[in-house]
Amino acid sequence: MADRVVARLVDAGVRTAFGVHGANIEDVFDAAVRHPRLAPVVAKHEFGAGAMADGHTRLTGEPAAVLTTSGGGALNVVPALGEAYDSRVPVIALIGSAPTPAVGRGGFQDMLDPPDTVDLRAVLSGVVGFCGLVDEPSRLDGVLDEAFATTARGLPAAVILPKDVQTSPWTEAHSPPARPADLASVPAATVDDLADRLAEVSRAGGTVCIWAGEEASRLGLADAVDNLAGLLGAAVVVSPGGRDIGRTSCSGVTGVMGHPSAHRAVRDAQLILAIGCRMSMTDRAGLDDALATIPVVHLGGAPPRTAAAVEHIATQRLTDTVGAIHRSLADRVPGPRPPRVHPIEHLEVVPSATAVGMRDALVTIGDALPTGCAVFADAGNTGAAAIHHLPFGDGRFRVGRFVVALGMGGMGWAIAAGIGSAIAARRPIPGGRVVVIAGDGSFLMHGMEIHTAIEHDAPITLIVLNNDAHGMCVTREARFFPGAPSVNRFRHTDVAGGLDAMFAGVAVRSAPDLETLRAACDELLSRPGPNCIVVNADPDEAPPFAPLIARGTP
Repeated sequence: MADRVVARLVDAGVRTAFGVHGANIEDVFDAAVRHPRLAPVVAKHEFGAGAMADGHTRLTGEPAAVLTTSGGGALNVVPALGEAYDSRVPVIALIGSAPTPAVGRGGFQDMLDPPDTVDLRAVLSGVVGFCGLVDEPSRLDGVLDEAFATTARGLPAAVILPKDVQTSPWTEAHSPPARPADLASVPAATVDDLADRLAEVSRAGGTVCIWAGEEASRLGLADAVDNLAGLLGAAVVVSPGGRDIGRTSCSGVTGVMGHPSAHRAVRDAQLILAIGCRMSMTDRAGLDDALATIPVVHLGGAPPRTAAAVEHIATQRLTDTVGAIHRSLADRVPGPRPPRVHPIEHLEVVPSATAVGMRDALVTIGDALPTGCAVFADAGNTGAAAIHHLPFGDGRFRVGRFVVALGMGGMGWAIAAGIGSAIAARRPIPGGRVVVIAGDGSFLMHGMEIHTAIEHDAPITLIVLNNDAHGMCVTREARFFPGAPSVNRFRHTDVAGGLDAMFAGVAVRSAPDLETLRAACDELLSRPGPNCIVVNADPDEAPPFAPLIARGTP
């Protein structure tokens, strides 16, 4: 049966399965090792394994699986599945469980006899679109069919596999499930009506603001957004998750880590066209008053997350829908107009006087990034700095993809996700590598996944901004609990020295100043295999996070 499970994964397009080995999942791992078209990757922690599958799927669109045993392994993967669920990433999780005869009889890691045991089905059901138990071999294909149907809708799914089911012989012929019907297109009349409205604003000399988000980023719609903006003379802004859509015509990032110029572009619009942007609080903070008065049309697979009156046009084929709108518009507008660009304006943040300032550090890193590389940014101060300060534009900012997990905002996610993406690449990675930008707090949580990168010689550069603190929490303490003793400052950790001592042959560079940082970037971003740069940072430098700074909020 384990061979059947792996064969079904491969048939569904899965080529990499991340996980942590254990007694109740070892049979599936064994089958994966023996299958010529599936590569198993053993991570250091099940959260890391889940984030690896999530990050790889976001970056490439290729489905990925995560394998864990029951007990602590199953519980450890829950936060990663929660992120995938909130961000609509179709990861499939295969969770081994105690043999069926041991259920309810004190079996080791039994999680299927509530209330005497942890209720694994209930736990997983809260973080996936479907959770199925294969309680006998004949049910395997039916449960897998439903799991794959769930991932086809853009949601993660979990399948619980008791050990005795995994080791059972496969005897039943299975008729493949009927192919799902083609996803419905947006009706032509709806497309033409929207094109009429957009053209009317443009012909009247008004401004359309295109607001692109993570779904547009995953589908690679930067050119399509540029072309649409060129027809309409539109302004373009991006949410944090859609940052790589922004080019030289972009007015900046919206939301709590965004730019005042982007918020001005939204407020100046007569019509807002949101493309693949969920409009969550992180995306829209500071704009609720504008969204209450400006008409908004939202295109995407999932509805927007705002109380404002937004017209949602549901589409699981966003690329086709945007193309259809462009073709319809071409017959309705007189010709291309220059996009309306608001020069990028940054939040006013006082730079550090004792260490490398975050803006200077991120601009230096951005200028050195290889053309087309992928950047994964982690949570906290570092993520806010990367979202806000990395340069825009085809010339200076050459990133192919920018990935950030703001669903659950789990620290350390980007480290594992970036590593998983670099390991699982089936073709040369654009730019030669994946770059992860994380803080020391994130590193201390899940930084040892760098060992997984080393084991697989993954083309990844981990850049750690080390301020010996949970920096965002230090800022919050100062802002909201003045005078109270800090619990978020730590004794110095020599991350560079530690990694250099632990992993022979891995290049690690410490960058106490901008000149050293630039030299380290020039050296390591062009090297093969994994490496690391550690940058000194200041815990007292406020991040570019509007609610936490006194001036310059959008």
